Amino acid sequence: MEPGRSRKLVTGALALAMFLAALEATAVGTAMPTVVADLGGVSRYSWVFSAYLLASTTTVPMYGKLADLFGRLRIFTIAVFLFLLGAGLCGLAQSFPQLILFRAIQGIGAGGVIPVAITVVGDIYSLEERGRIQGVFSGVWAISSLVGPAAGGLITDFLSWRWVFLINLPFGVISVVMMHLFLREEERTRERRLDLLGTITLTASIAILLMALLEGTERWGWMDLRNLGMVGCAAMGLFFFLWQEKRAPEPMLPLELFENRVIAVASGGGFLMGTVLFCAAAFVPMFTQGVLGGTAIDAGMTLAPMSIGWPIASTTSGWLLAKRGYRPFIIMGGVLGILGCGLLATVGPESGRGPVMLAMFLLGSGLGFLSTPYLLAVQNAVPQHQRGVATSSVQFFRSIGGSIAVAALGAVLNIHLARNLTADVDPNVALNPALRGGVPEDVLANLVSALDGGLGSIYLVMTGLAVLGLGVGFRFPGGSAQAHAYNGPDTEPR
Repeated sequence: MEPGRSRKLVTGALALAMFLAALEATAVGTAMPTVVADLGGVSRYSWVFSAYLLASTTTVPMYGKLADLFGRLRIFTIAVFLFLLGAGLCGLAQSFPQLILFRAIQGIGAGGVIPVAITVVGDIYSLEERGRIQGVFSGVWAISSLVGPAAGGLITDFLSWRWVFLINLPFGVISVVMMHLFLREEERTRERRLDLLGTITLTASIAILLMALLEGTERWGWMDLRNLGMVGCAAMGLFFFLWQEKRAPEPMLPLELFENRVIAVASGGGFLMGTVLFCAAAFVPMFTQGVLGGTAIDAGMTLAPMSIGWPIASTTSGWLLAKRGYRPFIIMGGVLGILGCGLLATVGPESGRGPVMLAMFLLGSGLGFLSTPYLLAVQNAVPQHQRGVATSSVQFFRSIGGSIAVAALGAVLNIHLARNLTADVDPNVALNPALRGGVPEDVLANLVSALDGGLGSIYLVMTGLAVLGLGVGFRFPGGSAQAHAYNGPDTEPR
């Protein structure tokens, strides 16, 4: 697409869609206590988030392949439609089981909105321009992360929790209409043979694995035969998926992509990046409320520096990587990530929020320096007809890494608390400012100490993962960005 008004409007439509998807992910959390009070279902509380996570994570690779086969606009429209359908149904839900089902539908749509949008950006901008535009999109994500919790609370208090979902509808429609009016893409003429067996196998395997990690470990325990059976089924499914991809004429996730060192390293680095990112988002607010004694607002403030550091670093690397290459920014991001996680591992009940916020700024900056080079390197390493599946693979490995890490470390935290607290002490009391005052001082001190010890162990593991991520970053080949760009014919095979 040539530079001009149409390209700017397409970019605006994509930014609006990404803003909605990111805003929804953060705004729902603040509305959920009110939802539970209205619909009941506190025992299934986590499934409102788990259903969305399962659906959005497992469908990412499928959307990337579909976008390559059938065109970005068509698949983007379907993804946004499903996202809005799920959002509308959530807003009309009359029971908690209905809400969980509708959140899964919304997640199926969300799995395609962001990767397809990023793929379109790769199509309509040159290598030199993509870095700057990805910085803009990182800023959009950061703003939505900052605005989301406050917006969810305000909408819930002044309108209704239902409008947290319904407010997506007009803006999503505007985004799709703008895309249809201003995006022009070539018609794909080659034969389309979708790898249905590979798609179903991967989706089912990852869904079973995430269910084992998210639910099985909490309900039955790590070593329970039922949980081990689910993990075993997931492993067999993944082995079958790899076998299927080697023989499929049109594989959903072409394994030859990972023979490219750039893509292989970016996938491994993205996986480790996801572990640190998701764990920080999950366990730092718990430290702020449970150990430091803050409120939910305080917890949000400790995460805010990460959302500030990320777009600054992402935009900086995007502007400079065409001249400096990918590797310097990947190494810089790895070092900053280690510093941020290492600082988190040193904080305690007497530290206050200052060191935590500094750690989150360092970590956010590190992740920003990592995210843009990894994404652009993969996009630039493949021809246009593989850009969708390559882009979605980056998002997929990041999400899977984060999902596995949060579930695993959450289980470790539960084990630590069970060993250090008596059965009559509820750890949730430490997270509720209204209940902390009614707990005897010695009991509260023991509770805070146990929570601090468990979270400290998690931060040490995060530091180790960040060190491992830096090691993977050193494996990324040096040289200019152009040196690693795909230079073959940029046309689809017929």
